[in-house]
Amino acid sequence: MTTSTSVNNTSPITKILITGASGYLGQHLIASLALLGVAPSRSANNSAGKDIKNDGRHEIYCAYNSLPTFEDDLNDFLGLASDTTSRLHPSISKVVPLGNIDFSSDDYMAKIQNGCGGSVDVIVHLAALSSPGYCENNPKDAWKVNCPLELYRFSLEVGAPIIYVSTDQVYEGTKKFYVEDIDETLPVNVYGRTKLAFERVLLGKDPLLNEREMGGSEVCREHVTNFSKIASPLKNVDSNSSQRVPKSIILRSSLILGPPTPLKNGCKKGSFPSFLQFIHHRLETGQSTDYFVNEFRSVVFVEDVIDSIRHFLNNSLNGDSDDVSAEDSSSVFNMGGSTRASRVDMAMAVANYLKLDPSSINGVIRPENNGGGVPSPPDISMNVDKLAKELGRGKMHGLTDIVKSTFS
Repeated sequence: MTTSTSVNNTSPITKILITGASGYLGQHLIASLALLGVAPSRSANNSAGKDIKNDGRHEIYCAYNSLPTFEDDLNDFLGLASDTTSRLHPSISKVVPLGNIDFSSDDYMAKIQNGCGGSVDVIVHLAALSSPGYCENNPKDAWKVNCPLELYRFSLEVGAPIIYVSTDQVYEGTKKFYVEDIDETLPVNVYGRTKLAFERVLLGKDPLLNEREMGGSEVCREHVTNFSKIASPLKNVDSNSSQRVPKSIILRSSLILGPPTPLKNGCKKGSFPSFLQFIHHRLETGQSTDYFVNEFRSVVFVEDVIDSIRHFLNNSLNGDSDDVSAEDSSSVFNMGGSTRASRVDMAMAVANYLKLDPSSINGVIRPENNGGGVPSPPDISMNVDKLAKELGRGKMHGLTDIVKSTFS
């Protein structure tokens, strides 16, 4: 890490904690903030009718679990090695990796607090167990990692709002273009339930899930009961007292697509950065691959995700999301693109843009109830007008533009 000498040292310093920093989105977000600063582009911000006031200095704390190459790759990318020139934006004082932060352990919060000097000003929470299959087979771990009550407790203690990347899998998937403020949530798997439960923590709701949302699962009911016992005291803010809770933002993200990670060794050995790189590899090698034709999502461009987080991060640091009562403690946004796309739509879009032979693409019907495997919602496409309006945009990027930006 390094300290910038290009900023007025009298400017206030704010601390930003990013969890899940070594993942696909985490690496892209850190690179963007470190190189470009926190404030959103003036043109985008002005179109939303707001002024940019955030010109202070920032420290970014990057919590991650166990990616061995992450710290060295990050230092190399940012020019923080001893024989290179720093690439940090003048407003970024330092970028600090915090390794071995395992949300399934009992001491993860103590490690975070020690690493960031006891407090932060805002939390961008990306860390998750995001494999539905793993969550279904390991519900205890899924609940502990995906519904991190100690992180929430910390946010209350230091007054730091949480920008939480949730999932479109909180919806049942029986219709199209879900609207966040109208349509009910009804997750069909453990992953979706645990992500929705943490939304409810931030929203100050009890119980965390109702009977329908628990899907008749006794394991889920046990976890909801146990977590509610812990979460309820945190959420019961006396409306007559002076105690306030930081206003958090919930972003229900679709499948994130985009270019490879900015760090040279990526996120995980042997994995593809996003689904687009998987498709590209299969097309180039001509390997016959099945893609569902009847499972739909509003796929979202990673740069749109970063712009969304940056927007709300800037608002939080500027005080535009002042502390509020527990009854109005969070805002929820669907975060997706403008295209309702199936897996075969994605594959064909890559083949068409790169002019690759599409004969290896096999469109197949997703079996009912996922063939007895992990339950998966068939159509969780979302209406994203609320987020587009918040960002001052006409619409979010669609699949064609995402593919073009990724491979151009």
